[in-house]
Amino acid sequence: MKRAITASIMALVLLVTVGFFVIRAEAETLKYKITTYVTKFEVVPVPDVENHVIGVVERRGVAIFENGETATYHAWFTLDSISGQGASFRGYSSLSFVDGSTSTLKYEGTQTGEKLRPGKGTGEYIKGTGQFQGVKGNVSFTTKSLTDYTKDDTKGDMIVEATATYTLPKK
Repeated sequence: MKRAITASIMALVLLVTVGFFVIRAEAETLKYKITTYVTKFEVVPVPDVENHVIGVVERRGVAIFENGETATYHAWFTLDSISGQGASFRGYSSLSFVDGSTSTLKYEGTQTGEKLRPGKGTGEYIKGTGQFQGVKGNVSFTTKSLTDYTKDDTKGDMIVEATATYTLPKK
């Protein structure tokens, strides 16, 4: 009887251990670039120091992946900026693919300097649909402004370079 119980326990341990390695998905890494511009920009001054504003921004653009795939980009975020000192931001972005799949991130980051400021940040996947259903992982990114935002002339054109590391559930 002891042997049967011991054998059952060993079989269960082996099954759980092997099952863990079979179910565990391998992480994938993918690099991509986004060209993006501002579609909405609302700011409110903060009266503590000169040129301090908080704002709500919406951006749109196109993502081009190193594997040749493309997606539309849509982002919504808040910013806190003091002219000459840079800005912090946090928000959400979504990529929509030709097949209807989407991936959504929650992210945050900083920009430095006053004009055409470079930035960097990190994000975490919070939702996926279609081929990205059940996505888990994160993204790191850098930003490079090409133009400042103005209501009439330029729309805050920017390039984002991102690296995503993620897993998908086994199908």
